[in-house]
Amino acid sequence: MPQAKRSLGILVVGAGLGGLAAGLALQTDGHKVRIIDSVPEFSEAGAGIRIPPNSSRLLLRWGVDIENMKKSVSRRYHFVRWQDGSTMVKLPFDDIVEKHGAPYYLVHRADLHDALLTATRRAGVEITNLKRVISYDFEAPSATTQDGETFTADLIIGADGIKSITRPLLTGQPDVPRDTGDVAYRIIIPGEKLLADPDLAELITDPCTTSWCGPDAHLVGYPIRNGELYNAVVCATSYNETTDEVWVIRGDNRELCRRFDKWETRVRKLCALTGDFMKWRLCDLPDLSRWVHPSGKVVLLGDSCHPMLPYLAQGAAQAFEDAAALRQCLAMDVELRNALERYETTRKPRVTLVQAKTREHQYILHIDDGEEQRQRDQKLQINGDENPVFWGYDERRKWLFSHDAEVLPTEGTVDWKLAAPGAEVTAH
Repeated sequence: MPQAKRSLGILVVGAGLGGLAAGLALQTDGHKVRIIDSVPEFSEAGAGIRIPPNSSRLLLRWGVDIENMKKSVSRRYHFVRWQDGSTMVKLPFDDIVEKHGAPYYLVHRADLHDALLTATRRAGVEITNLKRVISYDFEAPSATTQDGETFTADLIIGADGIKSITRPLLTGQPDVPRDTGDVAYRIIIPGEKLLADPDLAELITDPCTTSWCGPDAHLVGYPIRNGELYNAVVCATSYNETTDEVWVIRGDNRELCRRFDKWETRVRKLCALTGDFMKWRLCDLPDLSRWVHPSGKVVLLGDSCHPMLPYLAQGAAQAFEDAAALRQCLAMDVELRNALERYETTRKPRVTLVQAKTREHQYILHIDDGEEQRQRDQKLQINGDENPVFWGYDERRKWLFSHDAEVLPTEGTVDWKLAAPGAEVTAH
């Protein structure tokens, strides 16, 4: 692989999916990367996650061992009615590689994190735990941890998530996450329990992503780990379960069953099968004034600058795209400040549009029964701009899934309609 025009000492703050992807992409490009994170150790946390083609192509290119990861492949996206399970629309994914150049995987987040961690360490990145950053010198640049240790670098990447310490210090503005009013129940069920029930077995044996849409809530389910587990995420109107201080609480199976006791048989059975699970407050942020500090030496990436709601399953994918674009911008023969500015102007229009469409889907998927719901269901059948689901229209799906973030556009693209082929340059 061609090397970058320069070799930088880079510090990444945050060893989540985006931070590891950035470390891997940049280390393999000839930079010297170190990643620090506040957690004592990495554990098997989280639930399922989708890897759409716009991110799987990058992970495969960077040598992440997805081939040997236990995973499922989504054959279609199936929207169904909450009350009787009748089909609203089926969007086929069986030709996803032919159409978009890369596969669509369904995996456990912990498995993806472990595969990224392995690839990143193999590439030579030093990863250190128990390092909680509390302050920055943006001119040096350096980061100082809670225990008084200072890390210096040529470039610092803040990849420390929606509760980022880096973000308000970099922007100079107060941090005000925006509560969406929804909570997410993240649930894992052993696949064998579904296989034992004729009503549920097909959810494992015919793998796809199923989205039950109803008033004030929707449930998305899909198999992971070769069908060993079934992942279900319920996004629903909050009953004030969380607070500004406590975003994650333990869920109650009885409350879940009561809440969905009038939904179709499969949903009620899935609720009855749930064991322990967590409920998460769903928040995002208003668009930031900047991602790059005026010093030109510190930059944000992933959820630290554009946290995504789960309704389009693009949060991790957009962080991976950030890492790819940053890698290409740093490979250009320009000053570091200009490279970082190019990264921001390249990425910000696309992620801002994806964020906006994600917020729209919170409403689209939760419409109350009635005339508006019937119109939505009719429009779901249309392969055109009227389809309310962003990637329900082939051209928009192509814009989202076929995108290669390592091919830099000549300038930022705001509207998916403007993302025409031929207006691209490759840094290397």
